[in-house]
Amino acid sequence: MRHADTIRFGTSGWRGIIARDFTWDRVDRVVDAIGAMVRDQGGEGFVVGGDTRFLSPELAESTAERLAGYGFRVVLADRPVPTPALSHAARSMGLDGIINFTASHNPPMYNGIKFSPGHGGPAPGEVTSRVEELYAEGAAPARGAGSVEEIDLIPGFREALLRHLDTGAFADSGLRVVYDPFTGTGYGVLDRMLQELGAAVRVINGPRDPLFAGRQHPEPNEAGLAQLSEQVVRSGASIGLANDGDADRFGLVAEDGAYVSPHDFLPLLLEYLVEERGMTGTVVRSVSTGSLLDRVAADHGLKVEVTPVGFKHLGARMLKGGVLLAGEESGGLSIGGHVPEKDGVLACLLASEITAAAGRGLAEQLAELWSRCGRLYDTRIDLPLTDETRGLVRDRFLESTPDAVAGRRVRSEDRRDGVRLDLEGGCWVLVRLSGTEPLARIYVEAPSRGEMQELCDWFGSLLTRGE
Repeated sequence: MRHADTIRFGTSGWRGIIARDFTWDRVDRVVDAIGAMVRDQGGEGFVVGGDTRFLSPELAESTAERLAGYGFRVVLADRPVPTPALSHAARSMGLDGIINFTASHNPPMYNGIKFSPGHGGPAPGEVTSRVEELYAEGAAPARGAGSVEEIDLIPGFREALLRHLDTGAFADSGLRVVYDPFTGTGYGVLDRMLQELGAAVRVINGPRDPLFAGRQHPEPNEAGLAQLSEQVVRSGASIGLANDGDADRFGLVAEDGAYVSPHDFLPLLLEYLVEERGMTGTVVRSVSTGSLLDRVAADHGLKVEVTPVGFKHLGARMLKGGVLLAGEESGGLSIGGHVPEKDGVLACLLASEITAAAGRGLAEQLAELWSRCGRLYDTRIDLPLTDETRGLVRDRFLESTPDAVAGRRVRSEDRRDGVRLDLEGGCWVLVRLSGTEPLARIYVEAPSRGEMQELCDWFGSLLTRGE
């Protein structure tokens, strides 16, 4: 039977406002569609879990029982767990799919379903399109006699993380950490690992709170880390760490309280992995990620591959092998040999290792890197996607190419995701529509803070006032 309503999977799952779009009935139908697809492919097992959002644990338990009723073997996480922990479980247990109840960094009123195949990386577009089709058809698998096994997934995940650390770097380092898990799934995982490695850790905003301690935008970006920055400075900590609710994204604060963006941390991490760990391989980044990473890769003779925005593209490249580091500006990171999914817990552990091994904070290390490779300034503007804004973005950028942006001539364009315009003077801008929220995203990079602000002001005038 074909249903009248439809759903759409974005770059990282289907998300909606709870009780308006994201309803229990629609969740059941999405689960049925996923089950029908996996059964058609010969799959027999799922891992099911979720984050600390409203109803995530209850929906995970209900979904596990529903899938068991269709004859599947289901491993159910015994608590809210990080998204990368579910990826590790699917890979290590040989399961065929992951159903994860999370809306990642969306506002508290949202929840969502993220489906990943058994390889642990985000589902590609052709897979989620098939789920959408089966949902519209009202498809469901035949009934059967399956099972549900509730398991603590954290010990196995911790072991996997430790394989990617130089634990000796933490010994006698005197590392002092302030950690903000955003009342999410990183709480009790990252902080305990760091304590066992010998760090002194202070946690803020730890226990579960579906309202994210009052945060309307629970994203570990510069705006979201103001409290962490204050606490790092006040306590004299070596570093500040943060994750979003499902702990797939990371946020960092240096010893002086300054926000450390992924644009700067990724090249710093790459240099460490090459020079101190002797690692090699291809560097993979999204088109929205800054150029400093390319400069460091070039210094070490490493190839850089560029993907559209969204870790499903980076994860797909990781599955082909030979990747040293995969990262994106929105706080997503993984390294070769780990899950092909962004892992904010691993990112924070590696940032801690860098700090402990050097005996110096990230601010001091970045100053040295900038002195050798040059400093670049990056930012992102998020604009609510009204009909007017959508029309302006489409007409001015997506369906045409301007000759100049803020008086700077356009030298080349890249349309693999939205449109990235390389400008004279070493600047670039990327204009695209978000795949997870009703937003127009504008990414800007420039060799000076003043030039970056000029570009931001130009876009602000154009897209908010139509000038």
